[in-house]
Amino acid sequence: LTWILGRKRMLRTVNRHLRRRIGIISGSGPDAGLDLMRKIVVANRKFLGPGAGDKDAPKIAMVNFPEIGGPHGHWDLTPGSEASAELESNMKIAVNTMSTLSDYFCVACNTLHNLQPLIEATSTSGAKFISIVDVVEEYCQEHKIDSLVVMGSTMTTDVKDTSPYAPLSGSVALPVLEDSLRTAQQSALEQIKSNGPFGIETQQMFQDILDSVPGDDILLGCTEFPLMPVTTKKRLIDPTQLLAEKLLALSWGYEDGVLPIYTSELEGVMSEKESIPVA
Repeated sequence: LTWILGRKRMLRTVNRHLRRRIGIISGSGPDAGLDLMRKIVVANRKFLGPGAGDKDAPKIAMVNFPEIGGPHGHWDLTPGSEASAELESNMKIAVNTMSTLSDYFCVACNTLHNLQPLIEATSTSGAKFISIVDVVEEYCQEHKIDSLVVMGSTMTTDVKDTSPYAPLSGSVALPVLEDSLRTAQQSALEQIKSNGPFGIETQQMFQDILDSVPGDDILLGCTEFPLMPVTTKKRLIDPTQLLAEKLLALSWGYEDGVLPIYTSELEGVMSEKESIPVA
């Protein structure tokens, strides 16, 4: 551990030269990509401690591909359709581009994880695709969540069929929402994409939808939804936060994708709860 120009010292020693590159495929939508990047940077600062500086930041390449932008649904994700073929072609371009810029990469969109097999098959340069669906499944297993309500687009909330989260039903109960509530969420995400998350009417619309969603454990299964300020006693699971922490852990060499745990002790001094290898 070192002291830098009188600042508080970093909580851990890291080897900057061994740092792996993180890639973010953005575009569906651009706000979601920026949000994910910010979460990675914030998590890194918390992980390294108050002595971390600019040169200790994660290596992140984010490219915004408007060609893969949403909203998405059956109209562009039904195999065999012209719109689906165009989207798949553009996704391949995005993956090939990002594969050359990163060691671990992701797609900042839940619904587009319907293309996960195509994404994994396209990435041939050695860069590994990290799935937002997979990190949610790991979180549910770790926290013993046996029932999870999935919010998101009309397709993402179709948990019995076309949702990218449908495969989780083998280990987690996925309650089916009423069609009217699913349609309202589709309208909300389209409004957020068009107007941003800052309008009072949009925020109230989303709050009303959230209040109507049954269940205690709620997955914010659209990357626009975590951008919305809400008040609730329900446990809201932000998959982009889980993805950010997974990518950060991998970038520092923790191959299990788990950041070592810290606990607060005396006036902001942090101590490790377990021994940690130098990345």
